[in-house]
Amino acid sequence: MLALTQDATEVIEGLLAGPGVPDGAGVRIASAHPADTDAPSALQVKLAAEPDDHDEVIEESGARVFVEDSVTGFLDDKLLDVDREGDQVRFAILGQS
Repeated sequence: MLALTQDATEVIEGLLAGPGVPDGAGVRIASAHPADTDAPSALQVKLAAEPDDHDEVIEESGARVFVEDSVTGFLDDKLLDVDREGDQVRFAILGQS
């Protein structure tokens, strides 16, 4: 299962606590190109009000992540992290050690 770093958990918690974000919302990770299911060339991360029917839901310390079913296998042994530069945040997928 996809694991989250402490930094990623904190960023996601902050996003979900933002104004207008509904209870039960999460960050959804999906393939940017739906045909790339074995090894997606690009992933998109966006806020979602709720998971899709077949999403894997990961909850960790107040952070909720919805993983599109077509990429769960690819992300199964990965770690979600963030790179911060000032006010900018970029999510990164790393291998678990």
